[in-house]
Formats: sequence, C-alpha cells, structure tokens
Amino acid sequence: MCNIDGNVTMTQGRGLSAEIVAHKMGRKGNGDLVKAVLDETADGDRVGTVYLDDARDNSGCNRRNNDHNTSRNGWHEPLDVDMPFDIRLPTGAQLTVDDVNGTITVTGADVDSKISTVNGDIIFDGVGASSLETVNGKIIGTLSRASWEGSMRVQTVNGPVELTFPAGLSADVSGETVNGSVQSDFPITIDKGWGPKSFNGRIGQGGRRLQIETVNGGITIRKR
Repeated sequence: MCNIDGNVTMTQGRGLSAEIVAHKMGRKGNGDLVKAVLDETADGDRVGTVYLDDARDNSGCNRRNNDHNTSRNGWHEPLDVDMPFDIRLPTGAQLTVDDVNGTITVTGADVDSKISTVNGDIIFDGVGASSLETVNGKIIGTLSRASWEGSMRVQTVNGPVELTFPAGLSADVSGETVNGSVQSDFPITIDKGWGPKSFNGRIGQGGRRLQIETVNGGITIRKR
C-alpha cells in the first residue's frame, strides 16, 4: 500500500478476499489526474495513488509523480487532492503501508506488518510489526501476541510512543527519548543503565528485539 495524501484505515477481514475503497477529495487542481491503482507484482498486490501529467502516464505505485504538480504547456498547475483508503485485509496477508501525509490505522492484522508515514499518527493493533515509523505524529501500538519475528523498530520524532503487550512478553528492549519520560509496567533487567531518557535491558527471558525511539515525546510500555 502506497499513498501520498490521505489517511489509510485497514481492518482484518475473514477469508481470502480483500475489499478496497478509495475516497477522492479535491480542493485544488484537476482531480481527474489523481488515480487509485492496483498493481499486481511478483511479491503480491500493491494499492496506491498516482499523479498523471502530459508527459507520462504514471500508472503504477512505483512510477508515481510525487511533486503534486501537473504539466500544462510549460507551466505547473498545483494539485491539492486527498485520497483516503479503507481496506479490509484477507486472512494471512502480509501488510506494508507507506504514506506521507496521513494517519494510518490498522486493526487486527494477523501477520507481522511494516507501517510508515511522515506527517501523521500510527494506530496499530495486530500480532506484531517489523517497524512502526513516523516523523510528526504519535505511535500507539497494541500487540495481541508477544511473538513477532526478529526485530521490531518503533520510531517517531515529534510524538509519544505507547505500546501495550501481553503479560508474557520476552524481549531485549532499548529505548531513547530527548524530551520526554520513560515508563514501563514490565520489570526490565538493565544491561547498560536506566535513566529518565534512555534504557537498555531485557524483559522476561529476552530474545526478540524491541527498539523504541522518539525525540519530542515520552515512551510508555504497558502490560495487558
């Protein structure tokens, strides 16, 4: 899933069918030049937003024109068009979401996910995630299992991070903030010191990796 302007909302469905609804909201420019497309790739289906111009038909996510301007006889007409998506995921679908200006909300993801935006919050509920990353926004994650694969990276710059895990969590965990506090419901066995701004240690038996970073915001780890 790739998008530029607009929120993305995903919920876990049942069965093997996906349902995708795109809402186009234009405020400036020719909204007909902004399209929602579906690419079929070797790695699976990819949904996204493309911007068209006279010189090139950017008909796939990996060929989109990101400058938000469309060429018209040597001058540029600015576009201001949001394309929010509502998506119902099929069972077992691996989820990757890339957005720029929008909040991403995921509910009930049943496999590890990779979520990224720039200007927007991330609200995540699922079994696990390899990464939850934004720049300007908060991250609120609820993990239904304590068994994600490998490493999980949770990172923002301007916003707090709040993560909730089952009571049986085991992970090697580190966290760092510049302007914010650190709180954990779980006892953490410290390896390299605990301070009001950073920590590095182990929850439970350790094992899988959990890395949490923010600059302007606090870090909270909660127990379900």
